[in-house]
Amino acid sequence: MLSCIKTEFQKLLYLPYILLPIAGVLILCLSATGTTAADGSEVSIFFMMISSAEAGYRESIEGSSLWLWRQGIGSWLIVFLPLLLTFGYLMQLSSERQNGQLNLQLIRSGNLRWCAAKIISGALFGGFLFLAAYALFGMVMRAAFPAFSSFSAEDQGFYLEWYFGGSVAWYITKRLLGAFLYGIFGSVFGIGFAIFFRDKYMLLCLPFLMNYVCRQLLLKLEMDAWAVGAETIPILEALFPDNILNVSANSY
Repeated sequence: MLSCIKTEFQKLLYLPYILLPIAGVLILCLSATGTTAADGSEVSIFFMMISSAEAGYRESIEGSSLWLWRQGIGSWLIVFLPLLLTFGYLMQLSSERQNGQLNLQLIRSGNLRWCAAKIISGALFGGFLFLAAYALFGMVMRAAFPAFSSFSAEDQGFYLEWYFGGSVAWYITKRLLGAFLYGIFGSVFGIGFAIFFRDKYMLLCLPFLMNYVCRQLLLKLEMDAWAVGAETIPILEALFPDNILNVSANSY
């Protein structure tokens, strides 16, 4: 079984299948909102990075590399992530179905073993892809913005307590682990649809569309819950896929 998973995983290690999703994640992270200007307009992380020193974006602790690394998980990334993570998987599966290799693999591996290996390898590949992309984004932030430790101890103490769990190293570790788990979960949308559909163009569209529909449904339920003061709000918040990044010990 492990050898079958390894074989299927190695098929996905094709350079375009790796570089294109990582580049897409990096671009979407840079397009996320980093701060709010004085006139109330949203300023992207990319604009903060290329702006001059006179703009003052780096003077606040919310212009630090650690804070902006946290802010990189924006709405557009969340919507398009399933498409980026499963692009290589869907292309590989589509080519196997078209060139006749699928029947040969099923004969050699067995139906159940091949299906399980295909799903596990695709999910792990998505996890490693997002982990690599999010870690690369963190390195870009570290090179472009001041370190969190360069700010006053008073400012650090507030953000450490409220946002970073008391330890920067532990927060980064949890965030990277959460990125791996989120990548696995985000891949499930594409892998799940690939079981039932064969057209690769439809498969490229359906994962992020379904992800968007799920998020809108959860937002609607959450707004209704807030309106009536329901106690189900923590459960609904836990159902948002991007909350996997927090790696919380919360029971939900």
